[in-house]
Amino acid sequence: MTEPVGDDLPQNDPSIDADLDLFRRVPPEHYRVVDGEFVLKEGAFKNFPRPERKRMSVALGDRLKELERQPDSVRPLGRDDYGVVALKARAVRAECQRVIRSPTEEEPAHGDVCGDKPPSRRKRLVPLARWVVYPTVET
Repeated sequence: MTEPVGDDLPQNDPSIDADLDLFRRVPPEHYRVVDGEFVLKEGAFKNFPRPERKRMSVALGDRLKELERQPDSVRPLGRDDYGVVALKARAVRAECQRVIRSPTEEEPAHGDVCGDKPPSRRKRLVPLARWVVYPTVET
């Protein structure tokens, strides 16, 4: 992909390795269960909660490791119906996205994947993601 992501977006953070796992929590509305298998929906990769900022929140794998935390720690407390998927930084960058560190007080491992994410791009991200924490749901 060679589509520009926009001059108003931050530049890629060079300290984020291409092979770094980016962990994205997945609420129940962004997956379904088919024949006992969890199937990710493209909505899991929307820019949320403020799409105009063109940012998708992730937890950066290197920071989680430094903080001695596991990927399941990015789920909201008490929300076992949320899952967690991982994408490689290389995969999102190949989709014209930029990856930055944006730690917050609540989440020191926070990062953002910056850029437009129309439905076609989000659909291409689905097969690139892998489940690392499956939701716990009644079937």
